[in-house]
Amino acid sequence: MARPDLWLLDRFSQSWENTAIRNEISRRGYQAEIVDWAELTPLGGDTGMLRGGSPAEPPRLAIVKSRVFTRCPSGDLALIYDGLEAIADAGTRVLNSPQAIRRSRNKLRQAEVLARAGLPVPPTRGVRTEAEIDKCMADWGEIVLKPVWGHASVDVTRMRPHGRLAEPGTLLGIREEIVAWHLLERYHLLCAQAFIENPGRDLRVTVIGSVIASCIYHVSTAPDGSVRHFLYPLRVEQAPLTPEIVGIAHTAVEALELDFAIIDMVESPAGPVIIEVNQGLSVWRDLENTGYDLTPGGYTSLVTDQLEEILASMTASSSGPAPNRTGSAVGSPVSSATRASSA
Repeated sequence: MARPDLWLLDRFSQSWENTAIRNEISRRGYQAEIVDWAELTPLGGDTGMLRGGSPAEPPRLAIVKSRVFTRCPSGDLALIYDGLEAIADAGTRVLNSPQAIRRSRNKLRQAEVLARAGLPVPPTRGVRTEAEIDKCMADWGEIVLKPVWGHASVDVTRMRPHGRLAEPGTLLGIREEIVAWHLLERYHLLCAQAFIENPGRDLRVTVIGSVIASCIYHVSTAPDGSVRHFLYPLRVEQAPLTPEIVGIAHTAVEALELDFAIIDMVESPAGPVIIEVNQGLSVWRDLENTGYDLTPGGYTSLVTDQLEEILASMTASSSGPAPNRTGSAVGSPVSSATRASSA
């Protein structure tokens, strides 16, 4: 059974971005499929797997989309990591690698890795009790609580000390204590960070390989300055790509050993601070070929360039069969992908 060139691993299978990548790399002569993670079952003791109940040969290259993790049933996270490692053990190059994904998705581990690399991150602690949350407030003042494996700002909670009806000996007001108790009951362990004063906007930088694909602001339109407010949708604006931001973004990607990443920062009085590095690629249909798109020929083209470069290098370094090309060879995209200026 011939190995396919590329799987786009996702849930629910279809998205604009998946379809765009599949169509573009197929146009270049490679075999690509959009694969629903829920259809895959490791065989165990064999190098293949089942896909929809039938034997399937793992691909040469696979991209892991974020919904594989963010839409997984409760308790399945360890099984996903094991499944991705099984695919990698079968000879598939996985982007991002299972190890890099694991390192990045845990917000406590991520903050530790970034801090060790000398990057600016908020003061961060893991908390399991209300007393530990109280201690964070005592040390930092206003704080942010978030799930260790959270996404899309779900259950991200900002709190100030000395709330209404705080009991003697605690900084947690009555509402803060109730919310903290329920968050701890649900997640058991939370990531607590000092709130970083900022001008009411997030700075989002997308890195694809060695190229900065976009650098934009998510500007709050809400009275409280939140950029994740359902009643006040954020506004997108172009942000200046300074040498400092370029350096922070590239160092973060290198420290976490990611191939693709989206870095969220805020502008503190002392300079940019990394709030989170998101492994993988988000949606880009609203950025493609607009003024926000800093790529040489568009997001989709750049991602496909990177994939084709990897597939070509795998073929060159392997004594096995050539890739499953369905058309004539296409010139190497290395020059456009690697020579594109990041600053």
